[in-house]
Amino acid sequence: MILFTADWHIKLGQKNVPVDWAKNRYSLFFKQVHELEKECNMHIIGGDLFDRLPTMEELELYFLFIRKVSIPTIIYDGNHEATKKHKTFFTNLKKVSKDINPLVTVIDISYIDDDLGFGILPYADLHRKGIIDHFDASQPLFTHVRGEIPPHVKPEVNLDMFEDFPVVFAGDLHSHSNTQRNIVYPGSPMTTSFHRNKVETGYLLISEHTWEWLWYPFKLPQLLRKTVTSTEEMVATPYDHTIYEVEGDMQDLANVEDSTLLDKKVVKRSTEATLVMDKDMTIEEELAEYLTYILQIPEEKISDIIGTYNDYSQKAQMG
Repeated sequence: MILFTADWHIKLGQKNVPVDWAKNRYSLFFKQVHELEKECNMHIIGGDLFDRLPTMEELELYFLFIRKVSIPTIIYDGNHEATKKHKTFFTNLKKVSKDINPLVTVIDISYIDDDLGFGILPYADLHRKGIIDHFDASQPLFTHVRGEIPPHVKPEVNLDMFEDFPVVFAGDLHSHSNTQRNIVYPGSPMTTSFHRNKVETGYLLISEHTWEWLWYPFKLPQLLRKTVTSTEEMVATPYDHTIYEVEGDMQDLANVEDSTLLDKKVVKRSTEATLVMDKDMTIEEELAEYLTYILQIPEEKISDIIGTYNDYSQKAQMG
């Protein structure tokens, strides 16, 4: 079996996320991956392992992970590892990764595995003209590409370029539910932004003989955001990390003191336009509602704004 994960977005120092809590979550995640290695012959990590050019602490987490890798592991780049067009900082990690653990191979150019019969199109090559013609379309392909999330998130390339492949395993979109056409997303294994409710995160197990796949969930702490009307409802949650929006009138909010659990204060207005947010809405859907009904942004511009948010939301949350 091949284990396929993507979009780890390793980062420390994100706004409202305690570093110790984040490190503990990575430790729990690494342990689960190493347990899965016992069931698999190969692990492929499909890009955006890092959220940005890593700090020394973030590199330390990466090195801690690869040091304990026990099966052949291929890592290729995503858009968050890009430095400029057709370039990635993963190039600088190829040798040191192999020196730390010979089982780890970092890919920064298009790659074909003749033994198992699959190709890898890393993000650094995704936008090269005619690059798809270098691959055997009768074989599975691994890549990192933004697909479509109607109505606002548009594909970054013409997805028809992949239509002849039997299956495309891809990183980029953070939810397995965004699987579309013949493009299968495992989703991010860890929530990288705060959600109103818990979301399912997971990985793919792929048969290297039939290329059939199954999706399974990880069990990891999550980032949660709750709306409350009293500071007494702001309770620390040791497993998941929860922050709170306190809603009230101006007088009530003036008495709310700053706290590590406080995300923001929300003035409850009854005389102005008010958004009705469903508890199951995603952050993207909430943003679209806000742009449409509060800022009254033209519909044709909202798609571009949501697309930009989808690419850079993680960076926007950095402190």
